[in-house]
Parts: sequence; structure tokens; C-alpha cells
Amino acid sequence: MLKTICYISDSRINKSITDFNNLIRTAKTNNAKNNITGILVYKNNNFLQVFEGAPETVDTIFDKIRMDQRHQNIFKIIDTSIDQRIFEEYKFGFTVVSDKHALQNLSDYLEWLRNADNMIANEIVTMVENFINQ
Repeated sequence: MLKTICYISDSRINKSITDFNNLIRTAKTNNAKNNITGILVYKNNNFLQVFEGAPETVDTIFDKIRMDQRHQNIFKIIDTSIDQRIFEEYKFGFTVVSDKHALQNLSDYLEWLRNADNMIANEIVTMVENFINQ
């Protein structure tokens, strides 16, 4: 059994490209080490992240995120068990979405997921699409 968490938060990072690149690098490295798949979307100084993996690992990572000074006003939207990974096939693991091309690729993937007729996947798709389109 696996677990997924989806949350949104306000960013506290400086808007400098160095700070953002450091966040991306850290997220990708840590998630690869911990066998975590998912996405991180940054838009309008806000984050939406979906990550999935072993339940205890996902819970530990979310606890670290809640304590991370780069986030404020964290709101957990989804916290549930899943039978299979939703984002395993998307960019082969964990992906940061921060530009229009990446958003289009994500939109295409979300459309593919919607057709999979998985209730949890559809709920996550709706959350991500609402975030992207705000």
C-alpha cells in the first residue's frame, strides 16, 4: 500500500532564481533518495505539491515540509492511501513544473490520467488543474 499527500502553500522563498533552483535541486534529490514520485507546481508565489510513496516516508516528508521556513499557510488537501502511483510515469519520477511548456506537458498527462477512471487520480487532477488555471 502507498500513500499520497497533496497540499498548497504560500512561498516564503526569495523570488531569486538561485533560491528557486536550490529548492528544486533539494526536492529532486531528496525525493529520488526516498523513492518519492509526484509533482511540484510553483505559480503566483504559491506551491502545489503532490507526492506519493511509502506511507511512513510520505508522512515524514510532510512533517519536514510543515517545519520548512520556505512555506507558510500550508493547507493539506488530500491525504490518502493509494494502490498504485499516480505520477510514476510522469517524467519518470518527481517533476517541478514552473514554465508554460512544463505546464502544457502536465496538462496533457492530467488528461491521460483523467481517462484512467481512478477516483483518487481524478480528485488530484481536479486539484492540480484548478491550481494551474487560477
